Amino acid sequence: MAIAALLLLPVLVMLSIQVAFAGRIYPGVRALGISVGGLTPDEARARLEERAAYLGARSLTVGYEELRWTVNGAHLGVQSDVQPIVEEAYALGREGAPWSRVARQISVLTNESGSALRSAGHDPATLAAFLDAVSGAVNRPTIDARLEIKPDGTLQGTEGTTGRRLVADATRARLESAIERPDIEHVALVVEETRPEVSEADLAPARQEAERLLTRPVVLRFEDVERQLAAPALATMARLDRNGVTLQRDAVKAWVVGLAGEIDRQPQNARFTWNGGEPKLLRESHDGRDLAVEETVELIMARAFDVERVVPLPVSVVKPEVSQADAAKLNVKGAIEVARTSFAGSSPPKQHNINLAAQRLNGVVVPPGKLFSFNKEVGSTTLDNGYKLGWGIANTGANVRTVPSVAGGICQVSTTLFHAVFWAGYQIEERNYHLYWIPGYTTKGVEGLDATVDEDAGLDFRFYNNSDDYLLVQSWTEGARVVFGLYGTKPSWNVKVTPGDRQDVIPASREQVVEEEPTLAMGQRLAVEGAQDGFRVVNVRTVTQGSDVRTLRMSSVYRTSRNVTLVGTGGRPPAPAQTSTNRPTRPSETTPTTRSTTTSQPAAPAAKPTLAPTNTPSAKPTAQPARPAASATPGRPAAAPAAVPRTS
Repeated sequence: MAIAALLLLPVLVMLSIQVAFAGRIYPGVRALGISVGGLTPDEARARLEERAAYLGARSLTVGYEELRWTVNGAHLGVQSDVQPIVEEAYALGREGAPWSRVARQISVLTNESGSALRSAGHDPATLAAFLDAVSGAVNRPTIDARLEIKPDGTLQGTEGTTGRRLVADATRARLESAIERPDIEHVALVVEETRPEVSEADLAPARQEAERLLTRPVVLRFEDVERQLAAPALATMARLDRNGVTLQRDAVKAWVVGLAGEIDRQPQNARFTWNGGEPKLLRESHDGRDLAVEETVELIMARAFDVERVVPLPVSVVKPEVSQADAAKLNVKGAIEVARTSFAGSSPPKQHNINLAAQRLNGVVVPPGKLFSFNKEVGSTTLDNGYKLGWGIANTGANVRTVPSVAGGICQVSTTLFHAVFWAGYQIEERNYHLYWIPGYTTKGVEGLDATVDEDAGLDFRFYNNSDDYLLVQSWTEGARVVFGLYGTKPSWNVKVTPGDRQDVIPASREQVVEEEPTLAMGQRLAVEGAQDGFRVVNVRTVTQGSDVRTLRMSSVYRTSRNVTLVGTGGRPPAPAQTSTNRPTRPSETTPTTRSTTTSQPAAPAAKPTLAPTNTPSAKPTAQPARPAASATPGRPAAAPAAVPRTS
């Protein structure tokens, strides 16, 4: 009986509560921070509306460190409509199965979940929008401290920044709690911080090195030469990171190479003249200078951070191969070989260019075992260097045109020198034939012995003095002839030349071709090409000295040339060429490309053309016998030119 009474007691109590609170909210229920238990829904609504108005209007400070915001409850989503809260509060303990309702009522009475209403009294979307806005102000990335060398050689440092991120869920919970509690006036945002990996302290050693590097220039000296590597230049070479400052070797070397261009000086050989007596000095020699680039780079990189920042430049003296003291060594006993070619009837520009080039080659001395280079000895063949404009033929694909060209006539100078060297038997290292055969270059009755040069196209005439004695080159003009003489001690070798016959002859068209040229004055006529047959010829030179036999097969391949006359248009663009037929010719595709004989100076200057025939092999023609160290190696036959040479 006692047990049954104990079981019925809770039921009786709950029935009493339901009867006592019929039409009222069960006791223990709280909403918006106040108790609404025992109130009817209307009473609860009135009290909650008053409470909501207060919470919506009251101020609340939200912040983190230097960030502060003062907001009212409405900004955080406090709503004036409390009906959902009233309904939920009244339904608490009245929904569900009987035993579930009893358990809920007991929970409310014991205040275990009296405030756990689903309706929180604020708008979650409004609160979320507020948190998003706060996140935008609070969040920032982590930034490492930086140190930078500016192009002007100054240092610029940037402090590191601690990164931070708003923890939205934890902050939301704090705000939701504070919304219903008037005793809370400040809510601290929940923020995670991330410190930078590199701080200013970490960069302090690098800053010290950079300041030491940039404070004073590096001074480089050689005799009366002084150059400075100032802060801006050092800034371009420096590489800075948290570990320190280093100079980039490639950048230092690039600067040193430029410095070498200022300091280096090629040695100048002495030049002499001989008129049957003792050699006389034409040009003094002088020493050259050569900066040791790699050693200079090492010195700069080693001294750039030192207190003592003066670097002595490692410059060596380069002696000339021939000095003015070598006059006695020439041992000139007479002429070894003399060659002449005529430029009679040539235009004034061509005559000028031939005379100038001959003057600049006169007196060259080639020591035993040394290499002579025509391009090196004659110097740059430019307008600035004294040469004048002539004419040349350029291959522009389907069209072959005669165009203005600088230094027309210089190939006659190289060819004349080549004749002397060839007949004298010296070792020919490089020789390039013209694409058109020029009859005036026939020497001792032999065709196919010419040598074109072109500085821009990389075509040179080079030979070795493979004798045991010095060789003196003298050049001059006799009226309308250019002359080259080789003087010294005549080598003991014997030279035999077996002339070749013309082979694979292609007859040239004798048509008279007239082309308009805008750089010539209106109506001016200028014959720039003469028709010549194309052919191939191989001349063989054998040089015998005791048991040493050197054989050179010199092959030349010439294309046909045309009869071309230019007519000036005075600046008007040229019209298509006009051709008048004299007799049948071979197809036009056999017409070769080269530079023509200079006959007159053009009316206006033009850029020096780069002339490259499309139908010739890419290899440069080279006749290259054995070098002096070899005993008896035959020379290689010449190939077709790599670029169209001058025709003189």
